[in-house]
Amino acid sequence: MLKLVFTMKNGKKHFIFFDALRINIFTFLTLIFLWAIIDSIDLFNPFNEFFNNFDYTDLYYSEFMKDEMPTDTNIFIVNIGNLNRKELAQQIITLQKFRPKVIGIDAVFAERRGMDDFFLQQALNSGDNIVLGGFGVFENDKPTGIIKSDPFFGDLPTGHLEFILDPKTVREFDKFIRFNDTIVNAFAVEIASKYNDKLFLDFAKRKYQTELINYRGGSMPFIVFDYEQVNDSNPNLEIIRDKIVLMGYVRMFEGAPADTIDSHFTPLKRSSYGYADTKGIEIHAHILSMILNKNYIDQLPDWQNYLIAFILTQLFLMWLVYYYVNGAKLFDILSKPIQFVLIVIVLWVTFLIFSNLGIKIDMMPSILALILCIEVLYLYEETLELFKINTYLTKEFKFTKDERIKVLRSFARFEFLKRKSKRSGE
Repeated sequence: MLKLVFTMKNGKKHFIFFDALRINIFTFLTLIFLWAIIDSIDLFNPFNEFFNNFDYTDLYYSEFMKDEMPTDTNIFIVNIGNLNRKELAQQIITLQKFRPKVIGIDAVFAERRGMDDFFLQQALNSGDNIVLGGFGVFENDKPTGIIKSDPFFGDLPTGHLEFILDPKTVREFDKFIRFNDTIVNAFAVEIASKYNDKLFLDFAKRKYQTELINYRGGSMPFIVFDYEQVNDSNPNLEIIRDKIVLMGYVRMFEGAPADTIDSHFTPLKRSSYGYADTKGIEIHAHILSMILNKNYIDQLPDWQNYLIAFILTQLFLMWLVYYYVNGAKLFDILSKPIQFVLIVIVLWVTFLIFSNLGIKIDMMPSILALILCIEVLYLYEETLELFKINTYLTKEFKFTKDERIKVLRSFARFEFLKRKSKRSGE
């Protein structure tokens, strides 16, 4: 057991807890001060962007997620490449022959373009299982309307296609937007409502408007058909019966090199060349897979994240204070490695919680506090020594009352001489 208290000759008790608590408070005040500087000075914009665009769960998706996760066979993607409207209509008619339960089309036909529109109109109304995309209209980040396909194509169900792109990595989305008492579901959510009403209602009842995307791992999360493969003679298309088909841009044509059209950064995938290469239609597929499999992610509110950070740092500081006093010779050698091991353990535990329970804990406050607290401890101890203040941390010095009075008088005299010098200069 740690010896948490010592008693001075005058009977006054000093506790490890209160030394650690003061250092903990100073650590978080220092973090707030540093963050205010980083956030307000343009020179530190790169740091600001890094913190805004970094999330520790990216490490989970990129490094720790299981590679052998099976392909989701409830959702299929059809690449529409650079098809014109007549060719797209032919693709829809062909797909309908294999009786998918829902076809979601990641496109907005906002304008009429000629005779091809008649073919597309017939294809879009060939069944009651089609969902189109739409784009929200925003003013000052508030939705005021939605851009839908021209009424000529029919009054079809529409879902908004936007992801939350600030920061640039797509980690979350608004499951609906509301304007003028009108609610428009997200594209994937609207598709889910047509596919399975119960699963849709379970998801809609969740308290979050903005949802985190639980990306699906594995080497092939979804099966992708190129438009060249969508024809009446392809028996492989039987697999889409009673399933969801998402039509959207994946590449220009079968075997085409990678491009950046409708590409996004995600935690799951990074191009070897550094550019975004996850297509929008793939992200919609991940959202749908999350809804259908009920693999939601719950996230703790900010105050709980800060409370966890405060408690973890407090426990670490209590050990640091004890070890600083009772193992001083080895403190400088061991404190940093132990700090590093503790941070790794904390991250590992949060990865386990995230993976097994679907709960995201924002560990950035904890990590920053654990990194900074040792430096604050040094500064705190030096301040105590300078002013001859007795606490558990300075118990080995055994400052007397006369010593403290002497320091205070010296400090007061210094302040007096400084003010006198200033008046003389005036």
